[in-house]
Amino acid sequence: MKKSVVCVLLLAIFGQFAFALPNYNNGNGTIVSEKTENGIKTVVRKCKREVVIGNLLDEKNRDVYTACEKKKSIGKLHDNDKVKVLHICRKDYLNEPKDKYGDAKGELWYNIKSDTMEGWICIYSGYIAFFRDPYFDNRYEILEVIESAGKKWTVRSIKQSLSVWENLNIRDKPGTRGTNVVYTIRPGTNDPHQTNVEVIAITEERDTIDGKNDYWIKINYKEFTGWIFGGYASAERGGPKYYIPEHKVDFTLGWY
Repeated sequence: MKKSVVCVLLLAIFGQFAFALPNYNNGNGTIVSEKTENGIKTVVRKCKREVVIGNLLDEKNRDVYTACEKKKSIGKLHDNDKVKVLHICRKDYLNEPKDKYGDAKGELWYNIKSDTMEGWICIYSGYIAFFRDPYFDNRYEILEVIESAGKKWTVRSIKQSLSVWENLNIRDKPGTRGTNVVYTIRPGTNDPHQTNVEVIAITEERDTIDGKNDYWIKINYKEFTGWIFGGYASAERGGPKYYIPEHKVDFTLGWY
């Protein structure tokens, strides 16, 4: 085979690989390393965050190790310790059967640094579902940048559900000025007045409407796909309203 043909093939292969990588613009969520060895897939992502340790971090998860394995402990975290989160490591046990929801068994680790030590804490061991891994299925990667209502909006991936309690317009783009209404959600006359929507994307930028400061969120509802203002939606659960990775990190390590 000629060298020119080999070069073209290699460029095609590596070009596809690069294209497949999630886009985090070299910020939090960017994959730093990825390997598969002895039936274990290990993915390390960048995640820089400053947190004060609180009662949401279980006592059993406070031991700090030199690496993503429970071999050499170098200390323990305590309430009100100020730490910097540097990376998140997910380990999937590929030879273990998945659960009925398709979730892999593995471990989730946070790389932390305090004034006295730097190491890794094991946040979770077991079946890693979307609500445990902040970057599950490349959550919060950048999907596109769009212009509407006189602004630029960075659109990021997110997957969750929220509740709507009043009549609310679904628009073709974020913002109210110069956008079109594609459908109006009408929760009806039941008590409580509520309907649930599937959220598939969120803007990085916030907006203020009627004194509410929130994100625009892209939803699927019935046969319609479009944007609603998040200030008129709510979550029926504890923890952060949105499954934004940084919010999840804060909630996992901080105070209730």
